[in-house]
Amino acid sequence: MPQDNAPVHRDFFFIQLADPQFGLFSVLSGADDNYIEYMRKRRLIVRPSAKTTGFSEESRLYRLAINAANRLHPDFVIVCGDMVQDSTDAAQLNEITRISAELDDDIPIRWVPGNHDVGNSLTMDSLAQYRNQFGDDNFYFDHKGTRFVVLNSNIGFYQPGPTGEWENQISFLNSALQNSGINTHTVIFTHHPLFIENRNEPDTDLVIPSERRLILLDILKKHGVWGMFSGHWHVNNYANDGDFQMVTTAAVGYPMGNDPSGLRIVKVYEDRIEHKYYGFADIPERVDL
Repeated sequence: MPQDNAPVHRDFFFIQLADPQFGLFSVLSGADDNYIEYMRKRRLIVRPSAKTTGFSEESRLYRLAINAANRLHPDFVIVCGDMVQDSTDAAQLNEITRISAELDDDIPIRWVPGNHDVGNSLTMDSLAQYRNQFGDDNFYFDHKGTRFVVLNSNIGFYQPGPTGEWENQISFLNSALQNSGINTHTVIFTHHPLFIENRNEPDTDLVIPSERRLILLDILKKHGVWGMFSGHWHVNNYANDGDFQMVTTAAVGYPMGNDPSGLRIVKVYEDRIEHKYYGFADIPERVDL
């Protein structure tokens, strides 16, 4: 039976984007064979190309995502980190802001901090810069009977980080989940995945280290969280820990796997959550619930 004062669930869908990463195409262009092989050993594909500058390809791809959202009209769009390659580059920041402003005014856009958005490190200065540019880095919102929680996974990834930030995040997470059970579902958004294959896998630079991964995962499972959507890897990947779903989404920008640049459409029903990744050439004309 529904709890007293529980939100009324209504079916809806949203669009998840990950890793627009303005500036990455030029960084990876002109890569030599040694670097391409190094990335291959990390299960990442860097494609040989002539050296380029700027971020025109990122602008083109990100605009495809924004145009698709305007056509499909999701309840919201969420970008799971690495909006830019260089958080100190005003041109990159201005470009993602400019194109994002083309999203219809009645479609909210929400941001999740990636490692490049905090300068590939975590300091109070880099956190302050991110918060000034994109807003809160840990927050939650309720929508049509589902609670969504955004976590700054850089706090768990970069350790030691600024004093007290990890403890503050755990306190925030426990508070955000305390009454989440009145909702039909609870869903987490991060940049870094918790794991690629399983909760006990070795630490790599693709996932939150196990010391803090297991703490987060145990809290999420204790509260019956449906699962997590993330990015960072530039590759689609699906894993689970019992009923907990770990969904890693390929990039809007530079793809490092076999999936093309694209986006994920997530449908939220009362009894389930469905999601599918689409390359930009394959996005449907409409979304039916």
